[in-house]
Amino acid sequence: MFTLVLGLASCKQEDQPQYHAPTSFTVNTPALQNQVFLTSSEMTDTETFNLFCSQPDYGYSAVCNYSALVALNPDAPEEDWVALPNETPTSAAMSIKTYELGVAINNLLGVTNQEDFDAKGYANQEFKCYFRAVCEIPGIEGSRIVSGNAVTYNKVKIRYAEKTPAWIYMCGDYTNPKTGAANGFLAPSVGNFDVYKENFALFEPQDMIGQKLYVGVMQLNPKEDAANPATSDPNNVDQCAQFRFFTDLLGWVVDASLGSNEADFYCLPITDKYEAGFSGDMVTGLGNWGVFITEPQLVTIVVDQNNLKLYVKEGEHEVTFVGRDPEFN
Repeated sequence: MFTLVLGLASCKQEDQPQYHAPTSFTVNTPALQNQVFLTSSEMTDTETFNLFCSQPDYGYSAVCNYSALVALNPDAPEEDWVALPNETPTSAAMSIKTYELGVAINNLLGVTNQEDFDAKGYANQEFKCYFRAVCEIPGIEGSRIVSGNAVTYNKVKIRYAEKTPAWIYMCGDYTNPKTGAANGFLAPSVGNFDVYKENFALFEPQDMIGQKLYVGVMQLNPKEDAANPATSDPNNVDQCAQFRFFTDLLGWVVDASLGSNEADFYCLPITDKYEAGFSGDMVTGLGNWGVFITEPQLVTIVVDQNNLKLYVKEGEHEVTFVGRDPEFN
């Protein structure tokens, strides 16, 4: 891991804070800019490097999103700089995967495959990379600001890295209609990785790779009591087909779970909303969503991990996006 140090300062806090657009944002030269740095070639590699920055002066201590840009030419126009996602987007102590940097540099070099990479001898070269910091307040137009100067890391060695769709895991009372595998709240453990990856994952669309927007069509399965007319009770949340999501297979732990804003293992019913289209907030937790059904039903699901949003619509739909907002066609 290496560290690029960007200047730290606190945001100005006024007695009566009022938003104003910042006019300056700078980064400092990293102390270890001549240290050799090797990128990763595997999307699942968790190795990161850090970029530290302050919040620009918005007039108050706003909750901001932070990210970075990288280029091989400091004079390149902004559209030719490649974005580097921050694993902790609301933190000014940015954590960026070395894999993401490797993908970015390969893209800047125009490399399309491993053979091309090897033929050009890029594995034996060191690259001087230029970094800028980016800050913006979500939902406030015009708040985005890019640092006015760039800092360098002078000896970056790259491996070939290709961007492929990322995924998130779904756990609950459902079946994958393509494979026929039923989840039934299968333990989200490392030992179940293969079955989860093959059957119980939502994936980024090809045109949205890197956006952390995950899409899938699943078949919700009714609970036995709900399907039985003698015991069926639409008002009983325990009879709902329930589900939640996991970002990693670490077991029944809060840190890797994205759920409803209910107590752990409790259910938020959305039966009256999902037919027309349910959208709601997600939290880091083990709360479930639930739908009361008496027979199996297909649903189309979108998870926006960056904005912690869930979208569910009854039926099988093709999903397109306007910005980050899904449209169910």
